[in-house]
Amino acid sequence: MFKHLILIVNICFLTFMTTNILLSQSPSKSKRHSLSQAERMIFDQASRLSEEGVFNEAARVWKELVDEYPDCGNYRYHYAVCLLHSGDPVASIDKLLYNSISSSGSLISGSGKYNEDICAAPVDVLVYAAQVKMLLLEFDEARKLLSRFNAETKKWNPLRRKADLLNKNIDAAPKFIASPIDVSVTNMGPLINSEFDDTHPVIRSDEKQLFFTSHRARSNGSNHGYFDPNSKEHYGDIYVTDRDTSWGEAEWVNIGLKKHKYAVAISPFGESLTVSHLDGWYESIYRASKRKGKWQEAVSSTVIPHAPSEGVIVFSPNNSFAIMSIADRKGRTGFDLYQYNLLSDGSWSLPERIEGPINSEGDEITPFISADGTLFFASNGQASMGGFDCYSSVLENGEWSAPLNLGYPINTVDDDSHFAISAEGTRAYIASRRNRPLNDYDLFEITFTDESKVVNSNIMLINSILDEEVDRVTLTELNSGATSDIGVIVDDNQYLRAILHGGQSYKIVYQKDGVVLMTDVIEISSDAGYHMYSDTIDSDAGWISKEGILLVEKYIEPVESVEPVESVEPEEVDFFEDIILAEDSLELLSLLGQNFEEENWYVFYTLTSRQIHTPKLDISAMAEEVLRRIKEGDSPQILITSSAFKTESQTFEDVNVFSGKRAANIFMRMKAALSTMGYNYKVHYSFAPFEIQVVIDTEIDNPDYVKIEITSTAN
Repeated sequence: MFKHLILIVNICFLTFMTTNILLSQSPSKSKRHSLSQAERMIFDQASRLSEEGVFNEAARVWKELVDEYPDCGNYRYHYAVCLLHSGDPVASIDKLLYNSISSSGSLISGSGKYNEDICAAPVDVLVYAAQVKMLLLEFDEARKLLSRFNAETKKWNPLRRKADLLNKNIDAAPKFIASPIDVSVTNMGPLINSEFDDTHPVIRSDEKQLFFTSHRARSNGSNHGYFDPNSKEHYGDIYVTDRDTSWGEAEWVNIGLKKHKYAVAISPFGESLTVSHLDGWYESIYRASKRKGKWQEAVSSTVIPHAPSEGVIVFSPNNSFAIMSIADRKGRTGFDLYQYNLLSDGSWSLPERIEGPINSEGDEITPFISADGTLFFASNGQASMGGFDCYSSVLENGEWSAPLNLGYPINTVDDDSHFAISAEGTRAYIASRRNRPLNDYDLFEITFTDESKVVNSNIMLINSILDEEVDRVTLTELNSGATSDIGVIVDDNQYLRAILHGGQSYKIVYQKDGVVLMTDVIEISSDAGYHMYSDTIDSDAGWISKEGILLVEKYIEPVESVEPVESVEPEEVDFFEDIILAEDSLELLSLLGQNFEEENWYVFYTLTSRQIHTPKLDISAMAEEVLRRIKEGDSPQILITSSAFKTESQTFEDVNVFSGKRAANIFMRMKAALSTMGYNYKVHYSFAPFEIQVVIDTEIDNPDYVKIEITSTAN
């Protein structure tokens, strides 16, 4: 009897506890309801699409249930999450999530499993609501939602990791925003972007072409009615835009593949394009090449035979190593970066996961290797502003450095990825959802100052037709002894194509039938800056070096003086009156030969209005030029010309004073720099009277500048 009594008590206790649990998981406004068989089929379809990540289509199906049961916080929650993943405007998603929370009453404290009979939203809704608040830059509200999530959820909830990362993002984002880097980020506009997703920018090293992927309708209508059944959008196509002084209208590139084509990499000079082809189930790497100016059908890439067929792979400028983003087979760490190395016999090593802090518990995707060898990639697992941010890493003593967040405004609180940069390093390109202006990804152009550059732009690109009969051309880096063939046949023309780095010496050997016809030696100073050599190479022109050795030094392009409409000193100096510039010297100062020193050539430095007053302005290069002339027995003279634009609301006198302050700024900095070197004004060098200008002509492109001209006078 006593045993029966104990059993009855236990049953009553379990019944009481079960009832409490059910009540705790039921909202106060609407506990549970039953769906019809047809509605259950809709719920199952929406749940399956959400699980598979087909968010556009899942959102459409969830909306059917939301329209039928507008007070069901559970359905509204799932609908909002799909819209968030699809890139819809965050303001409308914020409203949906708020209504989901308010209409649910008590939230389900479990893990957010799909349950068609429960109308209360799972506690997971608080995490996504916090993410949306962060996208709206409402950081305090986001913190409150995450705090509530941590208080109400169970410890084993799978979204705890996402919540912890969001907390880190919310702490980091305001700090990045408060300390922006000196860059400008601009939408590339309607000639490039469309109302659909435009992503995957890849840039030639010489920045003459930009390739990317777009889901737009083709202008010739050839993909009309041809859609991805999951996203209901056109399959991604490859587009290209050419740059002269600015980017032209993007044009479709037909490489023959039928489904999604994503731009992965373009060779440094544009002769081959690597794409990722996704047919809905499998992702494969393809390569396309040009013949007689037309892109041929892409073929499956077997450059690295044992590389996975899926993933994104990019090669270093000299093809000595490759980086690939590969999904972890066990699903533990998402996509990670792996490295392949080119072996001495021409084969590739097995892939090795990059050790150290580059790979995180999240995804590392979209690798890009710049001309100077810097690795750029996107990650959502590093400490960031939110979503995917872009990072850089450099190879030091055989190891990749800790990833550096590129900072705000390159990165934002939304997804930013596919960073690509030219060899010169002045401009870069990125795919971003920042502010979601059109609910999709757009391409943005990033412009750097000299101080904010993220690559070493002491680079010389050689892209020249070789107009000689040779059968082999090799390039040897004299420091390391590494040798490679740089002859490339394009449409029956032989090109020399190579990327040379500052602080290195190279030897180019031209051979015919095993006989060396000529050897060029190129020495590049460590501060050479960016150079592009594209002249035809032949024996009549003296090959490249002309005298056997070519010294590539820093080149500062002369800028023609701006004629002021009004000037305190109307007397103008013709900066080019005594200068006879050889055509090649516009690319390489060294081609001027010995006359550069003997004729006392001018050296020009032109500073924009943005550079003049920055405390980070580097005067050292100018001071070193003065010092060099002093040591060679010359008496350097420095002429500073300053200019400022006058608006209608300003007086001529005020603008004239401001223009003078610009000249005085450089004057004082130059004197201070030379003084620290032990050289004094009027003793070792001199300044010519300032030329102070005021410009009122609105058609002049660059009315604000300071120009520094250094020349030598007779002792």
